[in-house]
Amino acid sequence: MRKIKYIIFVVLVLLSINVVADDRCETSELTRLKELAKKVEFDYDYKLVNDAAVFSINAVNLNKELKVMIIEDYYLNKYKEFKDNSTHMAKLENFKPGEKVTVTINAFVPNRCSGKTLLTKTIKLPYYNYYYNEEICSGNEDFKYCKLLVDNSITESEFYNQLNQFKIARDGNVEENNESKSGINKELIIIIAGSVLAVIVIAMIINKIIKTKKKNEL
Repeated sequence: MRKIKYIIFVVLVLLSINVVADDRCETSELTRLKELAKKVEFDYDYKLVNDAAVFSINAVNLNKELKVMIIEDYYLNKYKEFKDNSTHMAKLENFKPGEKVTVTINAFVPNRCSGKTLLTKTIKLPYYNYYYNEEICSGNEDFKYCKLLVDNSITESEFYNQLNQFKIARDGNVEENNESKSGINKELIIIIAGSVLAVIVIAMIINKIIKTKKKNEL
């Protein structure tokens, strides 16, 4: 009877050891999950709704072992999730221009690594530029606030002030380049004229010498 109790005790101890081992988040497992998280990539696009830009964020390389979320309050169940599907892609919509969105990637596996934060990424959404299609941007396409998407929003007065500065800098450089080219052209003309004059003088001297020599021979 005692032997049976001893055997049962040993079996229970061994089982408990295995359970503890299984419940640990192994370093190798955590490293593997972090590598999966690094492969998840994001980009964004937008659509105009009532003349206002509404952005969406796209996620690719999703994995069933990851939970990819934009968290407002996780414990109150307030979060948006990029859910993995057969294409390993997902989209979340209705983000505002200029919004900073933090994406949290947690492990979602049947072991103690589950729930651990593997990676966070911050996505800074741009602003839609309403001046992009305006006539004022025609011919000023290199101006930073004539691009389709810009990093920050500006007022109308700031737009025109920045545009004036851009034009002054651009046109000033053009004038400097023209002056520089003009100076080079003048120097070239002087060199050519001087060379031609020197050739003429030398030719006249040689001609005079020849004539003098002929007279002396006579």
